[in-house]
Amino acid sequence: MTHRRVSLRGGLLAKASSGGTHHAKIFLAAGAAASASLAREFTVARALGTPHFAAIAFTYSACCAAHSGPIFHMVSYAIDCGVPAMAAATVFGTAGVASLSGRVIGGLAADRIGAKHMIVFGLALQAFSVSLYVFTRDLASFYGLALMFGFSYGAVMPLYAILVREYFGARIMGTMFGAVNMASTLGMAIGPWAGGWLYDSYGSYFWLYIGSFGIGLGAVAIAVNLRPPRDLSLGLPSPSVTQSA
Repeated sequence: MTHRRVSLRGGLLAKASSGGTHHAKIFLAAGAAASASLAREFTVARALGTPHFAAIAFTYSACCAAHSGPIFHMVSYAIDCGVPAMAAATVFGTAGVASLSGRVIGGLAADRIGAKHMIVFGLALQAFSVSLYVFTRDLASFYGLALMFGFSYGAVMPLYAILVREYFGARIMGTMFGAVNMASTLGMAIGPWAGGWLYDSYGSYFWLYIGSFGIGLGAVAIAVNLRPPRDLSLGLPSPSVTQSA
């Protein structure tokens, strides 16, 4: 009887020890995650000086420059191709409706595959869609392309805020997204102006779509080469170093 009690007590102590070790591992993992989160905390000045900010800003700006020209000149290009003015206006509306669906579906996809991967996919689809305008002439083709093009630029636009949050943290997200959004506004302004200038110079929208396609590919290239957010902590001092200083 005494031997059985000793064995039972030993088994309970072993389980307690195992459980304590398991909880300790969870605690250490949580502490490591917290330390990594603290290590990624940026000041605005430091975040603005990182290559990651420049990459996101250039991607967003190039994205907007690539689609703003085709969007603003969509109706006039369709009219140039012989589409009636009222029908050309409905093509523009079709692209707008498609962009709404892109925002919803793009967000759902980003929750599954990540914002960066969805942005890369959307930018590639946007560049491909812009290139197809060179071959588009009839109303049915304009409607089909409006659905694809509208979906592509709608899918990526809300995701830049998520990207900024993932790279720079929530504490300065508002300031950083404002800075990134300012860069995108420059892209939105350049596209329509450049498209009008090219049309006035060459009497055709051909070079608008070729240029937008090239800029779109540039945005894809920058987005593909964005390093994962965890790499940012390598360039920052650890919390222990900061405290000891």
